[in-house]
Amino acid sequence: MKLIDLHADTITAMYYDNTNWQVEQEFILEKPILNLDKNNLHIDLDKLKQADSLAQFFVCWLNLKACEKYNITAWDLFVKQYNALQNELNKYPEQIQFVRNIEEMNKAHQNNKISAFTCIEEGACIDNLDKLVIAKQMGVKYITIVWNYESHIAVPAAVNQAIGLKKFGFDMVEEMQNLDILVDVSHLSDEGVRDILSIAKKPIIASHSNARALCSHRRNLTDELIPQIANNGGVIGVNCYPSFLDDNESIIKINNMVRHVRHIYNLAGENTIAIGNDFDGFHSKQPQLDEIKHIGDMPKLKDALLNDGFTYQQVEKFFSKNVLRILI
Repeated sequence: MKLIDLHADTITAMYYDNTNWQVEQEFILEKPILNLDKNNLHIDLDKLKQADSLAQFFVCWLNLKACEKYNITAWDLFVKQYNALQNELNKYPEQIQFVRNIEEMNKAHQNNKISAFTCIEEGACIDNLDKLVIAKQMGVKYITIVWNYESHIAVPAAVNQAIGLKKFGFDMVEEMQNLDILVDVSHLSDEGVRDILSIAKKPIIASHSNARALCSHRRNLTDELIPQIANNGGVIGVNCYPSFLDDNESIIKINNMVRHVRHIYNLAGENTIAIGNDFDGFHSKQPQLDEIKHIGDMPKLKDALLNDGFTYQQVEKFFSKNVLRILI
């Protein structure tokens, strides 16, 4: 069964020594120290093949506070990570290919290549709408509106759930939809998600968010917002970060992922669920105990969903077809 994973921080994590986890290395080093073909992260080419990956969405994660610390603009950090990803992809042209749209993805698949989309996690690198046009030309497929810091665009869940988009945020969302750049509401406040749903004319995504009813993390989606995203035609990428799966759990347990899929399914139906693991965006405390240790283990989730009573056709939607529906 083909897999599309909506969210991975692998390009940032490739700057880090996984045996001595040192964050902010993407600011200090000129280029990554790990390679994409084989590494000790959640994602590499071998693991993507084990997962039967059709496409992987790689995000350029931009830490605004660290940008201030290292005196670099968020846009320049995005360009640095974007170029690093391109350099890695260019090393393995027979196995993986950078793509901008579903047509290019289909061509890559016909040539037995995995597709790589690039995305931005932290919209604050966009300080004028002209930059959105440049991002589109560069092939950016989605932009996560905010990360964990308030910006000129919006307020994140980490700051205040009751305050949403700012004036520029409304303008930015409308222009993103005009340009067919997907709007990602993961990390955004509840009010911000409502704001976007009030103006969205095309499907939005929550690239890596679970259900708050099952795990109280502020980053998860409420039972109010989940069906509203479904009504918009959007998709929600269930992730495997333990802190988003269970309030009392520190390891990845497959049954917890199944619980979140089942809950979202009960609220929103089979056309809303996708996979957005947030791989390489977290560091497992006890990786040897994780039931899903990397993306190559995703067939285990497929089997667990089938055993839970979902049909093959439904799981196929969760693993790829719901994302294919909204890709342009």
